[in-house]
Parts: sequence; C-alpha cells; structure tokens
Amino acid sequence: MQALIPLKPYLQAKLPFMTADKCHLFIVNGTQAKGYMEYTARLLFLDYRGDPIEVIMQIREWLKSKNLHLDVTGNDVQISFSSEIVDANTFDLEIDFPQRDKIVMDQNGYHVCPELVWSDIFDKFVPAGTE
Repeated sequence: MQALIPLKPYLQAKLPFMTADKCHLFIVNGTQAKGYMEYTARLLFLDYRGDPIEVIMQIREWLKSKNLHLDVTGNDVQISFSSEIVDANTFDLEIDFPQRDKIVMDQNGYHVCPELVWSDIFDKFVPAGTE
C-alpha cells in the first residue's frame, strides 16, 4: 500500500489540470489471507477538467514503471472507472485498480516482501525492478 504514495505527486506532475487538493488516494475492499494483502486502490479526482483517458494512461504507465501492473495470473491489472458529470467541462472521476502485497507478519511486526523475478544478468532471483 505504501508503494502507491508516490503515485499522486507523479500524476500532479504529468496532468496539468490536476491539483493535489482535488485528488485523493484510498484503499478499499481489502483482504488478508495466506500471507498476501489484496486490495483495491481508488483514486478520486474532484472537479477534473482534463482528459480522463490521459489519467488512466498515466496511472498504467506509473504502475508499469514500478512493476505493480500485473495481477496474480501475470496479466495487466484491470483499471476500472466511473464518472459523475458536473458540467460540460468538469467531472468527478473515480479510478480503481487491484493490488497485491506479500506480507510477512510475526510478533515483532511485519514487512512487505518485494516480488522476486529471475535475472539472467545476476543469475539469481532479484526484487522486481532491479533486474
């Protein structure tokens, strides 16, 4: 979940019509079982005046750059959205996408395990994004 915190500043830099006070990141519909925390991340853009397809494209690009774009089956995560039209040029946009974190918990606390992928360069498994 904490890996998503940099998404909002990234979007603010990429989307000229987005302001930080009108964009909110939520975690909704989460479950924890068998060492994994699965949840839906939700971005809510209020009074947005830009292109909604550009928003979705930027989210997908950011997820891909952080190796957060694949679901448990190895397919691209499904990004869903809904919108409420405010007026001819303004709308509220809600974008949801699933995420999954491997969590190791014990009596001393917890830590999030990065996804491991095989690296031919290092000839071993390394955290995704470092290969």
